[in-house]
Amino acid sequence: MLYTASFYAPQHWVGRPYRVSRQHPRGRPTQWEVLPFLYPALDLLRAYRGKKIDFAELSREYVKGLEKGFSRAGEFRNWVEAVPDLGDFTLLCFEPAGQPCHRLALAPWLVQRVPGLALGPLR
Repeated sequence: MLYTASFYAPQHWVGRPYRVSRQHPRGRPTQWEVLPFLYPALDLLRAYRGKKIDFAELSREYVKGLEKGFSRAGEFRNWVEAVPDLGDFTLLCFEPAGQPCHRLALAPWLVQRVPGLALGPLR
């Protein structure tokens, strides 16, 4: 089962945690694996933070990038294909529950790509 949570809410982490943010939270020990191929593009984040695009556009463009990356052979595609064997896992980023975050676009995309993958609470 797939969950999402903030770095700052470890009580919501279930199973293996994966960092899907470009940066590591300051002052926190590494307690997760990193998945750089799931990081949002830097120019996309800058456009969103600079209010040049809204969250809906960020999500659309992020998913387009996921599709492009998934279409090529490599580490990204291999990881997605291995997801059924992971058991429970949580995608981590900075934003607190209830705030817009790319992990909320990533989770449904993964569910569409991985047969049998179910969503737990998306926080």
